[in-house]
Amino acid sequence: MLQLPTIKPPLFGDDSFLRSIEWLESFPMKHENSVKKEEDRFEIHLQVKDYAPEEISVKTADGFVVVEGKHEEKQDDYGYIARQFIRRFQIPEGCRIEEVKSRLTGDGQLIITIPRLKVIKKDIVIPVTHETSKSKSKL
Repeated sequence: MLQLPTIKPPLFGDDSFLRSIEWLESFPMKHENSVKKEEDRFEIHLQVKDYAPEEISVKTADGFVVVEGKHEEKQDDYGYIARQFIRRFQIPEGCRIEEVKSRLTGDGQLIITIPRLKVIKKDIVIPVTHETSKSKSKL
């Protein structure tokens, strides 16, 4: 008698479905908001496409970058709506707060950049001072 090989179904369902999940995880829209701590800069990317440039404010306060967006109440097809958000991001040490720049791209991405001082790592020789005491040690 001819025996056919048995085919086991995948453990977690269809392989093509799992590949589609992997594709979704790398889809650009999933990563609309991000914070990058690079060696030479600190950068924040926020999706604010629902807000006009005059409805967005960016400031620094007490070691944080504070981003606010606010819509006044507007009427839509279903009634009235108002939106507001506040996001605070702690500024890492070594950033030049006085050089903060922000820009709004055409597709509604707010990019805030703060330059960082480069940390130069070098060996430092620390001299040891020697104090003499009046009592003599018997070592």
